[in-house]
Amino acid sequence: LLLFTSCKYSNESQLINANNKFSIAVPSWMKEDKSLKPGADFQYANHFRNFYAIGETVSKDGLKRAAGEIMNDNLNILRKSMPSGLVSDSTNIISNGANGIRVEFFGKMSNENIYFSEVIFETQKNIYHLSIWTRGENRKLHFKEEINKIISSFKEI
Repeated sequence: LLLFTSCKYSNESQLINANNKFSIAVPSWMKEDKSLKPGADFQYANHFRNFYAIGETVSKDGLKRAAGEIMNDNLNILRKSMPSGLVSDSTNIISNGANGIRVEFFGKMSNENIYFSEVIFETQKNIYHLSIWTRGENRKLHFKEEINKIISSFKEI
């Protein structure tokens, strides 16, 4: 007799307050993980599902760079770790009144495809960077709805 059990994950979301700078909703199966990007306001992951998300705030006080330049800097960091990386899509987005740019980026790291959704939101006060990533094209497609929900839930506090 062989029994199969599968992990059932809830479709529920949890609303996260990121250091009183922004709020964002993530699936309840993600947990805080402060090792993803030390210093980032928001760091959540599910290592079993290979699904990760970070968010950080860049104050506009004294900032001499535009949101597009910050996005290019972030993409250049990804290109250094994945020299064959490609931007597959770039779109303008709005979430709860914040205008943004969303860029889809993928490349190989240790012979495995890694897919990133990079987002920059700009408000009167700050620029916010969100990065959501997963391993393998099947996971990217599987988590498409979750990725979109996380991005569309962003709200400046």
